[in-house]
Amino acid sequence: MKKEKSFLRKHACLKIADFMATGYLFETGFLTIALTGSLPEKWIQPWNEIIKRRKAGYIIEPVIAETCYQLMTKKGIKKEMSMNYIMNIKSLDSMNILNLGDNDSFKASLYRTRFNKFSLSLVDCFILATANRLKLKIYTIDERLKKVAKLMNISYNYLPIRS
Repeated sequence: MKKEKSFLRKHACLKIADFMATGYLFETGFLTIALTGSLPEKWIQPWNEIIKRRKAGYIIEPVIAETCYQLMTKKGIKKEMSMNYIMNIKSLDSMNILNLGDNDSFKASLYRTRFNKFSLSLVDCFILATANRLKLKIYTIDERLKKVAKLMNISYNYLPIRS
């Protein structure tokens, strides 16, 4: 009975966080595989919701920089083509490029310190700060980011894939 209550409480919190999410916030790994056309089946529908303007998508500028870097270095895509991919994403009406403010910077540095044992990048901490502030659901392939989002009760969708 005790295990059952714990299970229900845990899953109720995730469902509430999912319900409260106002849009999707994409991290570098997700964006990289989306732009190279290798999204897994589970993520095709949410991505299409953005493309077809049914749901709002969000990206922060540091993720754009990381994605461009990954496309060039890990995917071997030339600079011009990488920039075209990025500009096409930025031009979507349903994709919002978020500005980071002072509070996001302070929160990101706090999270980097607070969750030090997870070795999160500063970009990951900005993602957490932004998702927390705007109540966005994070789409990620980063297990460390997923673990901290779970601890913070931030809605997320995680798939363990390599970009």
